[in-house]
Formats: sequence, structure tokens, C-alpha cells
Amino acid sequence: MMRNSWIFAAVLLTATLASAQNDEGRHTHDGFFLRLQLGGGYNHADATSVDLKLKGGAAGLNAEIGGAVTRNFILYGKLSGSAAPGPDIEAGAGLIRGDDDVSLNFSAIGLGASYYLMPSNFYVSGALSFTQLSISVDGETLGETDLGGALHLGLGKEWWVSDNWGLGLGAEVMFGRIRSDDTDDDWNTASVMIMFSATYN
Repeated sequence: MMRNSWIFAAVLLTATLASAQNDEGRHTHDGFFLRLQLGGGYNHADATSVDLKLKGGAAGLNAEIGGAVTRNFILYGKLSGSAAPGPDIEAGAGLIRGDDDVSLNFSAIGLGASYYLMPSNFYVSGALSFTQLSISVDGETLGETDLGGALHLGLGKEWWVSDNWGLGLGAEVMFGRIRSDDTDDDWNTASVMIMFSATYN
């Protein structure tokens, strides 16, 4: 009887250890990190030297690639862009409805960090980027600014759909200042996006 008890205990311990090894890395934020986001929101650009504003509904893409420094804390490189087709143009007291062939575009590249609150899988994130504003007509760039600085702040919630993939919903705001090296055509920029996300970690 005693011998059978030891055999049973050994089998149980082996199974427990094997299960723990199989679960290592499952539903945890460690190692390689990739977050892809797609959504929509609002772009706004305000010239500082003249009374000129451009604004409108926008679609956006965001990609973040990096890795976990410690569990749940991630550093990443960020590449994002958004486009507002047919933006409204506010000059002085007048408002011009934008043509659909015209687009107000933001592009950004930078570095950021994200932290996951577990086990709820909520996250908060922040990034600093180089940002550029451009205007395009029929897909061709009509004009663009110098690079400026921007701050990105985000939060979201994800649900695990496999051992390492999570799907979720997030929001991000961006505030930037683009200074011109050659002229006084400085711009204040802002963007708000609601985005669906797919994350591998």
C-alpha cells in the first residue's frame, strides 16, 4: 500500500511539472511583442502663424514591435499613420468643406512603452515620436512639413484567443508640435483614434 502511494505521488508530481512547463509563456506578456491596430477617429492641425485650421474624420494604422523587458512591461518601436479625407478648412471666420480628393495626413515613427495589468489584460502605453503633417491630392503629396515632436498616450483591453495572440479594443491620443526650420509655418497637431488590435506576445 505504501509503495503504491509513492508511485501515485511520483506520477502526480511528474504530470504537474509537465503541465507547468507547457503553460510557460501561455497568456503571459514576455518575449517578442507585436501589436497591430486599425481604426478611426479625428485629425486636427492648427497653423500658429496664420488663422488656419484643418480637421476631419480619419482612418489610422499603427504597428508596434519590440519585446518585454520584464513580464508585462514592454518597450517597442512605433510606426503609425492616419489620413483624413476631405478635411474641413477653417480660415478666419470662414469654413470650407473639404474635397474628397484632398487628404490631411499624419505619419509618425518613435519609441514607446506599454504595461499590462494582469490578469485583466488591460494595458496603458505611451510613446514619443517624430511626426510629419502632409496634404495630398488624388494620392499625390501636395505639401509636407518638417519633422516635429509628438506624445502618444493609449489604453486598451485585450482578450486571449490563443496561447500568445490577443484581440482587443484600444484608444490613443496624439499631441504634437511641428516647427519649420525655414519659415514661421509651425503647426500644432492632435489626433484621437479608436482602434481594434491584434497582439502577439
